[in-house]
Formats: sequence, structure tokens, C-alpha cells
Amino acid sequence: MTSDARRQSARDLLEDVARQGNDLETVARGVLARLAELTGLSSTYLAETRLMVDEQYIVFSCNRSDVFHIPEDVTLPWSEGVCRFVVEGGPNYTTDAQKQFPSSSVARLLEIRTFISYPVFTAEGRFFGTLCGASKEQVEIQQEILELMRECARLIGQRLRRDAPASTPAP
Repeated sequence: MTSDARRQSARDLLEDVARQGNDLETVARGVLARLAELTGLSSTYLAETRLMVDEQYIVFSCNRSDVFHIPEDVTLPWSEGVCRFVVEGGPNYTTDAQKQFPSSSVARLLEIRTFISYPVFTAEGRFFGTLCGASKEQVEIQQEILELMRECARLIGQRLRRDAPASTPAP
């Protein structure tokens, strides 16, 4: 799949979701549900990073498992989170998160095995947070799905307004 085709696929996914509503919540929830289907992960979520207070706030999540889920409207310590290590240069995808990120107490406490994370930047280029997926099980994900998820993170970021709370619709 070419990068143009992946970009088109991500746009198609977002356009399909946007038909149900154009606000950030509707779009994010639709994308998270579709990514959960495509990846087979237990949980997919959009998190806002609040560096000044060392928090990662779970804005929206889609959970497909009773055994493992990431609830909405909770905060995790950014300094201990798996996303931090990815943003700081770690791999975006691993099937052994505890081994890959041994300093992450969140990976250990939640027994995360498979983890995917892509940074989300606003249209103005400000770091907002991450689009992530996680499971306790080992889940093999195809490269084209990883690239689709990365493109979805980019397109969701374009919907965010500067300094707007995540629940505020983008223009």
C-alpha cells in the first residue's frame, strides 16, 4: 500500500465516521472503534498529555474486553506511562511492552503486552497527546494497519484547535 493509499484510507475512515457527526468526540470514538476492530486490541484510546503536571488524561477510549480496559476520564502519570517512552524515541509498536519499556510502571501494573502509540499534534504543531492501543495478549498487527493508525493520529490532530479542551469541537 502506498503512502497516498494509506492517507486516503485514513481519510476515508475519518469521513465515514464524520458522517455521524463532525465534532471531535464523534470522530474520535468512531476512529477508536474502527481501529479496535482492525487491530484486535482490547483497548484503543486518545490521551491528552499534560506535561506541567505529569499527567496523561484518557479523553476517549474504546474497550473490547472485560479482562483489560482503559477507562475514560482518568489520569495516569506521564513519567511512568508507556506512551512517554514511545514519544521519547521508543518503537511505536511492540508485542512485549514490559520488556521493551522496563521503566514503565504502567506497563507492569496493567500487564500490557502489546502496545501501539502515535503522537498527536494540533494543526498548529503543538503536542497534544497520543493515540494508543493496548492488550494483555500478544497481538500481531500488520504494517499497513500501523501506518493507518499513524495517519489517523495526524488527522485527528488537525481537528484540534489550539489550547481547546479535547471535548470542544474543532472548527
